Amino acid sequence: MKKIIIAIVCLSIFGISFAQTEKADAEYLNIQKEYTLHEDGNIDFHYSKELKLLSHYAFHRLYGETFIITNTDFQTLKINEAYTIMADGKKVVTPNNAFNEVLPRFANNAPAYNHIREMVVTHTGLEVGAVIHLDYTIHSAKGFYPALMADELLNESSPVKQLEVKVRIPESKNLQFALLNIEGDPTISNENGQKVYTWTFSDMAANSKESHQVSGHLNDPRLLFSSAEDLNSVYHTFVGQLAFQLETNAQMDALAEKVMTENPDQLLAALAFQKIVSNNLDNLNIPLEYTGFICRTPIETWNSNQGTELEKALLLKSLLNKAHIPATPVAIIPDPLFDTQMGNLLNFQKFAVMLELDNDDKVLISSNHTDAQNQLFNMADQSLLKLDPNLKSPALFSIDKESTQILTKGTFNINDSRLSGDLSLELEGVVNPYFSLMKDATAIKSIVKGGISSNDIESFTQVQLSQDISRSLLEIKKEEPFKKLHNYLSFELPYVKGGVYDWHFNVLTADRTSAIEIPENIHEKYVYTLTFSDDLKLVSEPINIEIKNDAGHVHIQFEKSDGKLVITREIEFTGKIINVNMYEGFKEIMDAWNNINYSKLIFK
Repeated sequence: MKKIIIAIVCLSIFGISFAQTEKADAEYLNIQKEYTLHEDGNIDFHYSKELKLLSHYAFHRLYGETFIITNTDFQTLKINEAYTIMADGKKVVTPNNAFNEVLPRFANNAPAYNHIREMVVTHTGLEVGAVIHLDYTIHSAKGFYPALMADELLNESSPVKQLEVKVRIPESKNLQFALLNIEGDPTISNENGQKVYTWTFSDMAANSKESHQVSGHLNDPRLLFSSAEDLNSVYHTFVGQLAFQLETNAQMDALAEKVMTENPDQLLAALAFQKIVSNNLDNLNIPLEYTGFICRTPIETWNSNQGTELEKALLLKSLLNKAHIPATPVAIIPDPLFDTQMGNLLNFQKFAVMLELDNDDKVLISSNHTDAQNQLFNMADQSLLKLDPNLKSPALFSIDKESTQILTKGTFNINDSRLSGDLSLELEGVVNPYFSLMKDATAIKSIVKGGISSNDIESFTQVQLSQDISRSLLEIKKEEPFKKLHNYLSFELPYVKGGVYDWHFNVLTADRTSAIEIPENIHEKYVYTLTFSDDLKLVSEPINIEIKNDAGHVHIQFEKSDGKLVITREIEFTGKIINVNMYEGFKEIMDAWNNINYSKLIFK
């Protein structure tokens, strides 16, 4: 009996494993990644994979080609092996004409970066059951990287049966490393005068294809490591490059003088510079790892009329310098990745410019696009590292957690041909378009959506305007407010741009296997009091829905009181990350909020 039970258990485990593989289009039988830092400073990256194809889709659309990117000024690529073992065991060696060097898409129309190339390896002999074998080495010359650094996402687009990551460094050095969202200690050995760290992982699930996942893959298993002593050692190499001297030319100087003459206010001048840099120069999405963490000078960026996010941030900073507006370029690093004990420049995910204005206000602005509000209101889960060559050691800007709220009250009178009334708006945090309203107060008219548009706002009064909060009172007059369908009339309740309505979480799956990230931890509330003429019969039934759970809270109520209809719609969340065990509650909240019957009024 014991043997029978063991056999049943083994078959069950095999069945589960087979079912998981059966659902996938392919399976990585083995992946090996080996990093070697030589004593002379040269770095080798050795990669090999064995990929089994399980569907026609796998080789027609997913894995028919492999793409390898290198910087040809400092790196050389060597293909060690490339072949396919077909389902019948036949070996098909990849022919020479299957290796074609092209320009990566991100370097298209970017002459300064045309030395970055992409090797396209077209695999041959593909069929269901075939196994692709690819083995290559990238050699990086000394000085291309300030240290051996990596940020490895450990899961792939298909399941991985076995993954091995090996790091070799000289015995005189130490490796700083961290594993996130997965457990596993490395084995440490010594080989030929080098320390060798080896991580081995088995049966890695494929990364999720679900929508609205946590940004930056911060919930996925990953391995970070660096041979640098700490952040300080690579930080000074990074900010010590020529681009951080922020030199300008005569044309840039003339522009700075012109902008300051037209905008005596510091913030308005800074926003004018932002508009010039963001709108007039093309954005280049060149990852720093392919440039060796080197960027061009502000003058080179200006003359080329294009730049990466960092290059445009340095250009913006150089113009602000000329206008005597205190500012500091910053690297934006997700909190889970920031570690002063690890010198890993790959953690520098985004860049921006911090203004330090005369009134002690700190304002974070982008160099890639114009902002409607101080970006600091959206940085609660980020670390902002100052990029200043004059600092003795890396320093952070402190960030206060700010609330985001939309509070709306409206009183309306409705008959079959006209709606009139007033609308009070209170906008706080990220949804407060402070910059837009400061430059043009009439921008408040474009905030209201739904059954009321900007054309229906007769007049407005700006009650309060600050970075933290804006309050406005709108007078509404709308002719023909209803949409007609046979004998029925419908009116969509007004809502504010930038809130939950704009998230497009209208369709949610019944189940979810990965965490979901919402744009803001927001509190949004609408209270409308409506009176309507006797010739209108309200078809919409009274409702009172209230849901509270780990994900948040929603309250929707249609209530008749003293001959009036009072409508309350309120939603708030407990955090930006909705874990899998909170998803059912989140879906319940969103389904109620998005129910069209609770956001429209129907009359007859």
